[in-house]
Amino acid sequence: MADRTILEISDLNVHYGQAHALQGVSLAFGLAPVAIVGRNGMGKTTLCQAIVGLTKASAGSIRMEGQEVSRLPSYKIARHGIAIVPQGRRTFPSLTVDEHLRLASTGKGGAWTLARVYETFPRLAERKGNGGTQLSGGEQQMLAIARALLANPRYVIMDEPSEGLAPVIVDHLIDVLRALSKDGIGLLLVEQKLALATAVCDRVEIMLNGRIAASTTAAVLMADLPMQQRYLGVASAGH
Repeated sequence: MADRTILEISDLNVHYGQAHALQGVSLAFGLAPVAIVGRNGMGKTTLCQAIVGLTKASAGSIRMEGQEVSRLPSYKIARHGIAIVPQGRRTFPSLTVDEHLRLASTGKGGAWTLARVYETFPRLAERKGNGGTQLSGGEQQMLAIARALLANPRYVIMDEPSEGLAPVIVDHLIDVLRALSKDGIGLLLVEQKLALATAVCDRVEIMLNGRIAASTTAAVLMADLPMQQRYLGVASAGH
């Protein structure tokens, strides 16, 4: 059965002054998780920010379940069911964990509730009374992920979610991300850790200089070291 399109990007362009950061990017996403990989500076974070309205596109279309959202402010895009876990976490140092999560909760019901968040991320339950500055980097990342899920979005964009997480937490994160489609949530995963990206997503898009340079599968990419070297700068063993 075909994966019905939820989020569609057509000929998307973004400029920073004279720099052409995104150059005619076209992608369609359904419930099946999709990874976008590439070296630093290739446009991955710009694409994430453009989808949610934090960076304005200079041309192109972004449609969420058939509705054009590219010209909307970010808070209205969020109401259309798109959430982002930004790179760098962006948590509030003056709020406790519990205050963060209660602020993010819509109260409209859905699969992701405060109780489920604390069950899924028990470390957050242990630290619920701690402020943002009292959390480790990994705990802040878990908080940023939980905050996005509490909106019960239709589509989640995660920009480097494993950043700052210990390996045991990364393993737990893989299980959480794999389960999202069962809740009817699509996932776009931007990730530097190739092992994590391919563990969660079968479909992989490779960005190079603001364009989609290649579309492949996790199995093909992991087995093709020359492709990894060409697009991702992965060194061969011993170098």
